Amino acid sequence: MIRMDSRGHADGAQAPSVGGRLGLSLFFLFFFALGSLFELFLVREFGRALGQRFWAKVPCRIVASEVRERDDREEPFAFAVRYEYDYAGGPHTGSAYKRNYSGSGKYSDAQSLMQKHPVGLRTVCYVNPDNPGAAVLRRDSLAIGLAVLFPLIFVAIGAGGIYFLWRKRPPETQKPIAATASNQSSKGLGRYGLAGLFGIFAIAGGALLYPLGIRPIARTISAESWITTPCQVLRAEVRSHDGDDGTTYSVYILYQYEFNSQTYKSDRYEFVGGSSSGYQGKARIVEQYRTAPQPVCYVNPKSPSEAVLQRGFHAKLLLALFPLPFLLIGVGGLIGTLRGKPAGAVGTAPSWIPRPSARAPDHLAVLRTTDSGRTILAPTFSAKTKFIGMIVVALFWNGIVSLFVGNVIEGFRHGDPSWFGLLFLLPFVAVGVGLIAGAVYQFLAMFNPRPTVELSTSVIPLGGAAELRWSFSGRTSRIREFTLALRGTEEAKYRRGTSTYTDRSTFYEMELYRTADPREVAAGQVGLVLPQDTMHSFAAENNKILWSLEIRGEIQGWPDVKESFPITVTPRGGGATT
Repeated sequence: MIRMDSRGHADGAQAPSVGGRLGLSLFFLFFFALGSLFELFLVREFGRALGQRFWAKVPCRIVASEVRERDDREEPFAFAVRYEYDYAGGPHTGSAYKRNYSGSGKYSDAQSLMQKHPVGLRTVCYVNPDNPGAAVLRRDSLAIGLAVLFPLIFVAIGAGGIYFLWRKRPPETQKPIAATASNQSSKGLGRYGLAGLFGIFAIAGGALLYPLGIRPIARTISAESWITTPCQVLRAEVRSHDGDDGTTYSVYILYQYEFNSQTYKSDRYEFVGGSSSGYQGKARIVEQYRTAPQPVCYVNPKSPSEAVLQRGFHAKLLLALFPLPFLLIGVGGLIGTLRGKPAGAVGTAPSWIPRPSARAPDHLAVLRTTDSGRTILAPTFSAKTKFIGMIVVALFWNGIVSLFVGNVIEGFRHGDPSWFGLLFLLPFVAVGVGLIAGAVYQFLAMFNPRPTVELSTSVIPLGGAAELRWSFSGRTSRIREFTLALRGTEEAKYRRGTSTYTDRSTFYEMELYRTADPREVAAGQVGLVLPQDTMHSFAAENNKILWSLEIRGEIQGWPDVKESFPITVTPRGGGATT
């Protein structure tokens, strides 16, 4: 009843079938195509912004500047400007403030541009040397270049997934035990690659933290000293914004006030902008100002055109700090990665296997001894732990995805379907469904017969023997076939260049018992002998030798019994035999 197996397959796992690889390839191909599409768009926009840096810088004079109101629900206000300049031996007139500028949803934004460009101002404009009639007052920002790296994450996931699915691997029998089996290695992120990933988080968080967080909070604090001024509400409404994520709403109030005998207009309700779901709360705010007999606003005495209706701390200010976790994760990960000790390269077995010791390391002991002297083995993960872990992962993933799915559904319900958003979310939903199925699988597995495994000694030396007993609680008649095996697994980490590789392989496998007899499944015992010419349990920073007893029980139409029980194997002479 003993079968030896030294095939060296990775953790006993089998390669996925061709059909499975095709399905996974489609999943990774979607990531690759989506990332490439966004990358091309960002590179094109960055190229246009970079090209404007070569436009001619020409003196010009503002001849007209005003705020125009138009019939546009999303951008009803626009800064209209006209300026004159001389270039290539002739006069020209320009009217573009910025490439692709179409207006603003807020009066204060357009008014601010008008105040920065009053009539008669002598400033500079930027002229396209290939088309002297094309000019702008402000060039496109190069900040979009910071976002160029983000789609590369999707490209790397897609390309890397397809590569590892279809790459050819040499026969597993060529891999020696405890050697550097690079043919079976799974390439991971190198130290500098991981640092680059954290760097993207840090740059993105830092770039967004000031405009979205620090600046609104600082202005809110500064407004505490602004002067309370009576105002007249000219327009108050709840604006709806239709997007790929559904319909969101925002408060819009246009008001007029006088300060130092001059009349001003503003529509700044608070310093934290944006829109969100929830119509009723915003409708109550609008109705409050629409019916207020004597509304007031707060005016900046140093710049009377600046005013705000709401000042002081409020909960929405905390939402403005959402880029902060990205910055902290990026900086912390960057420091930890660059300061961390690089993994050393592993050569052959003698370069890392220590001299045998008289006892097993304490941190490898996962056994507890009974009063009778026998040892009850503890499983690596209990069925309950597996279920809770899967539930946590499924809830976290689906909780995030459901926010976006809800917005897409709302768009379909209101007759504004977002097919792009739907296609984008499909792979994420598929992963969520798979996690739910995994949670259901683990839940059903909790009702399987539970094995109890006893060993006659707490540790087994190489070349030593031990007696193993097992018993099941529950309906063992459901188990069609029972298998008990001893397995030795090698795990080694090493570096090649800037990349970190991890080898995991089964270097020893012995089938101890196999039966389909329900009486033998319910309880039994078997003797086992550890071979002398192999490796004892060992754990270091980059290398591990792990021994375990594997129990498998096949149940038709139900999750199988799958349990792994770690054991400690010592060098020769490190434990007693039976």
